[in-house]
Amino acid sequence: MLEKTTGAHHDRGLVVRASPGKKDVIVLRVDGTEVAKKPCDLTVVDRSFLCPGMAVALVSDDGGQPGVITGVATALDLVQLDGSGANDEPRVVATGVSPAEVRPVRKLTHGDYVVSGTWLGRVVELSVDVDVLFDDGSAVCRVTNAADRLRVVSKKNNFWNRSKSCFFPGDRVAGDGSVFRASRWLKGHWKHTHGELEGTVANVETGGVLVYWAASSPALASAPPPAYHPNPRNLTFFCPGGSDLMWFWCVSARCFFRSHTPEPQVKPGVNWPMAIAATRTTVDVLWQDGTRQLGVPSASLLRIPLRSQKDFFPGQRVTGNMFSLSPLAADSNAAAGRVGVIKSLNHKDQTVCVSWITAAPGEVVDAVISTYDLAPSSDHSFFYGDVVVSLRPRAASAEESNNDESPNDLSWVGHIADLCDAQYIHVNWGDGTTSKVLLHEIAIIKPPSVDVIIREMGYAFHKKAQDGLVGGTTAIIGKVGNIIKAVIRTLGGMLHAQVEIYMLSRSMALALRPARTAITEKIPTCSPRISDGGHCHAEEATAGDEVFHFKHFDVVQSPRNHHYLDINEQGGGGGRKWLKRVQQEWKILETSLPDTIYVRGFEDRMDLLRAVMVGASGTPYQDGLFFFDLQLPPSYPATPPQVKYHSFGLRANPNLYPSGTVCLSLLNTTGGKGTELWSPEASSVLQVVVSIQGLVLIAQPYYNEAGYKMQIGTPEGHRNELPYCENTYLVNLHTMLHLIRRPPVGFEAFVRDHFRRRGQYVLRACNAYLQEGYPVGTLDSEALATEASRERSCSVGFRLALANIVPRFVEAFALIGTQPGN
Repeated sequence: MLEKTTGAHHDRGLVVRASPGKKDVIVLRVDGTEVAKKPCDLTVVDRSFLCPGMAVALVSDDGGQPGVITGVATALDLVQLDGSGANDEPRVVATGVSPAEVRPVRKLTHGDYVVSGTWLGRVVELSVDVDVLFDDGSAVCRVTNAADRLRVVSKKNNFWNRSKSCFFPGDRVAGDGSVFRASRWLKGHWKHTHGELEGTVANVETGGVLVYWAASSPALASAPPPAYHPNPRNLTFFCPGGSDLMWFWCVSARCFFRSHTPEPQVKPGVNWPMAIAATRTTVDVLWQDGTRQLGVPSASLLRIPLRSQKDFFPGQRVTGNMFSLSPLAADSNAAAGRVGVIKSLNHKDQTVCVSWITAAPGEVVDAVISTYDLAPSSDHSFFYGDVVVSLRPRAASAEESNNDESPNDLSWVGHIADLCDAQYIHVNWGDGTTSKVLLHEIAIIKPPSVDVIIREMGYAFHKKAQDGLVGGTTAIIGKVGNIIKAVIRTLGGMLHAQVEIYMLSRSMALALRPARTAITEKIPTCSPRISDGGHCHAEEATAGDEVFHFKHFDVVQSPRNHHYLDINEQGGGGGRKWLKRVQQEWKILETSLPDTIYVRGFEDRMDLLRAVMVGASGTPYQDGLFFFDLQLPPSYPATPPQVKYHSFGLRANPNLYPSGTVCLSLLNTTGGKGTELWSPEASSVLQVVVSIQGLVLIAQPYYNEAGYKMQIGTPEGHRNELPYCENTYLVNLHTMLHLIRRPPVGFEAFVRDHFRRRGQYVLRACNAYLQEGYPVGTLDSEALATEASRERSCSVGFRLALANIVPRFVEAFALIGTQPGN
C-alpha cells in the first residue's frame, strides 16, 4: 500500500488487518511498526502474496471472467535500518533486486517444503536458536528453543515481535539468568547475576525440525529420513512456486542480501539484516477464454475464491458428470469414462470448448458443451502450481552418494507450470530446468494440513520433537499423492444420445434449435388445475379419481433403510426422562409442523425420525423433495440430534454435503453463537427441521458458503450467484429423478403423489427456463414468470444441460401418471 504523501520508501506499507471496531485499516511499515490509516488515504501499488495456481480477476472487472496465475516475477527494494530503535531511518541499499539474491534471516519456517536425499517433506514444527551478544561485547551465548525462553524487549509496537519465534539480529532480548546459565557459551562464560539479563540478538538459526515426509523419488529406493532433525543443515529448501518466488516477500520482512558488502556496524558482532521497503510483482495470467497475458502488474488484479468445481480453466482434464447420465437408465452407475481437455470457457454463457480424447491414438474431437455437464477427472486431479515428483529413473552422482552434507538434488521435484495439451504437462523443476512430461511420469503431491499431519504422527511424538528430545527416531513414512495415470479410458455408452447432438454441434444456435423443438413437442402449455402456493398439501390431494391422505406427522414402524437403524447405542438408554422428552417432541411435531414439512416417528425405535421438506417456489429447490434421517442419542436433549441428508452423492447446498453431512450451527456441526447454537432447554426437533428449510433451502444458496456473505451486493457475488443457482437447480432435478426411482421407505406413496400433482409445474418451469431464458428461482408456485424473471437471463450452458434432462422427466412422469395440464 502507498500513503498519499511524499512517495518515499517509508510511506509504503502492508495492510495486515482491519482496525477492531473502526473503519480504519492497520498498515505495517518498513521498520515493523503499525499505524492506522483510512482506506481513502491509501493506494494499492502491489500485491506480493501471489503464486501459481491462484485464481484472480481484474480490479476493473471483478465481475468478469476469472484467470489463473501461471508465473510470478518479483523485484525488491532493500533498505538498511540503523538499529537505533523505533525511529530508524531507512537507508536505501539496492532497488529492483531479484528474490534469488536474498535469503531470509531464518532458513526454514512452518509449512516449507524440504528435500533430504530422495525424499520430499514438509516442515511441521521447528525450534529457533538465538545467539545473544552481551553489552560488553566479550560474551556470546547460544539459547536453543528461544521461543519459550527469550522475549523481545525493544520496539514494543513491532509487528514481528508478536510471534514468539520471530527474532531478528539487532533485537534486544531478555531472559532469566537460569536460561543463560544453562546455555552453550560461544564466547566468554557465564557470570553470576541476579534477575533477568538483557542482550542483543547477533544471529538466528533454525534449530530442531520436525518433518512430515510426503513422497520419495522411486529411482533410488531408500528408507525415509528421520522425522526429527536436531540440525537441519542436511535439509534443502524447495520452493513450490519457482526460483523467483523462493519466499513470499513483503514490506518490512527481514533478509540478507547475498552480494552486499556489509557497512560499518552499529553494534560490532551483529550481522544486521536488510528490510524490504517495497515489492514490485508482475504475473502471467491464463484467462478462462484461453487468452494469456504476460507481465500483468499485480495491483491490477484481485485474488478471488473459485465458485465451485465448475470454474474450469484451459488444460484441465474433465469427464461427463452424473448430470450426463440418466438415473433411470441401466448404466446410471457407470463411471464417466471419456476424458476431455478444456480449451476455453465462456463464463457468461457457462459453455466450454472441450477436446474429447478418442480411442484412436492422438485423435481428439472438439465440441461445445455446458459446464454443468462436466466434472473434473478424478484420475487427473492436478492443477497449475501443484507440486510434483518425477517417476522417471535417475542415478545418484558419486558426490551425492559419498557426501552427506552436499546440497540435495532438486531435479526430481518441481511444480506444474502449464497444462500444454492432452498428452504433456510442463513442469518447472527445483534445479531451475523445465521440461514436458507425460502424465504417467509424475506424481502429484498434496500433503494434508499441518493439523492432520500432527494427528497422524501422534501428539506425544510431536511434543517430544518440539522439546528437542527426539533423536534418531523411527521414520514416518509419508503418503505419496495421486499418481497420474497415462492410460485414458474411453467413453462407452454412458452419455444420453441427445448430449451427443449438442457436443458435436458447431454452434450454440444449432444446438439449441433441435432442443427447443423436441421439448416443445413434449411439454404441455397449460394452466394448472391445482393452485397450492408451492406447498404440498397431501391431506386432500387427488391423483385421478384417487384421494390420497398423508399426515404431516405420524408414528409407524421403522424403515429398513434408515441411516441410523444399526446404531449401537439407542436413545432408549436415556431412561424415563429421555422418553418423556421424546413424547413431548412428538406432540410438538403433531401440532406445529409447517405445510411443507412431513415427519415420521417410529414406535419400535423412538430414537429415530425421518423428515421430508418440499422446496419453496422462488428458489432453485422449487418442487423438490429433500429427505433427512434423524437420531436422538441417549444424551438428548443435552446434545442435539444427529441428522443425515439423503444426498444421492449430490451437493445440493454448501450446508448439505454429498456424504449426507448437514452443516448447521444448531447441530453443532459448524460454528455459531447465541441462539444459533443448540440449547437443551429451548431447542427442539421442530426447530431443527424448520431451520434446515428456512436457512439452507433458500433462494440464494451461494452465500451459505463460509465467508461468502461479504460478497452480497458485490460484482463478484453478482457473477457467481446465478451459476450457483443454476447448478443447484440441476441437482434438484436429478434428486427428483433419484427419488422417483428409489423413494425412501414409508414415503413411496407420498413421493408418487407429489410428482403426480406437481410434475406439470416442474416441466413448465423447465420450459420457461429453456425457451424464455428466465433466471432460476424467479418463478411463482405455478411456474409462471414474475417481475424478477425479467431482470436477468439464464446462461446458454444451463439451457443446454436442461435440454438434456427434460426428456427424462417426461418419461419418468409418464410412468407415474403425472396429471397433464388443461
